[in-house]
Amino acid sequence: MDFVKAPRTTSAVISQPEQDGWFGLIYAQAAMRSRIEAVLMERHRLSFSAFEILCRLKDLEPQPVRSLASELVTVSPTRASRLVQDLIDAGHLVRGANQADGRISLISLTDEGRRYIQIVARTFEESIKQFFVDVLDADEIAALAQIWRKLEKAEDSLETHRKDLHSSDADRS
Repeated sequence: MDFVKAPRTTSAVISQPEQDGWFGLIYAQAAMRSRIEAVLMERHRLSFSAFEILCRLKDLEPQPVRSLASELVTVSPTRASRLVQDLIDAGHLVRGANQADGRISLISLTDEGRRYIQIVARTFEESIKQFFVDVLDADEIAALAQIWRKLEKAEDSLETHRKDLHSSDADRS
């Protein structure tokens, strides 16, 4: 696969190398996800998004579907509801009632789902090793980790700024 050139714009805000970096990040994410999803589909008939749902539940269950959907990176809340139902139909998840609020249903892994996620997680890790770890050296992986931390820190700063703006708007009311 050839490197995809970033679209050219006439931006006065960011340089062409900055655009190339941005689009490179987006293309790399799409390529990695596509490759890993192909392996998950081939071996387990499971989409990347469904795998993410199982992983989120493995770490914290039970969860309301709405709460679970808000944490997902690879799927919209509407699609998450459909995927949850597919995973229930497949016997990997079960829906239960929230004892504090009967209007809210909670999603949990079944025993079969717990076994299944262990098998699928192994495939996922093997795919990450093949398509990511084996391709990059330790310094490149460390540089990416540093980049993600910087981007996350920028997001945290933006969220703090939004809260400050929101509270100052409320104070003026």
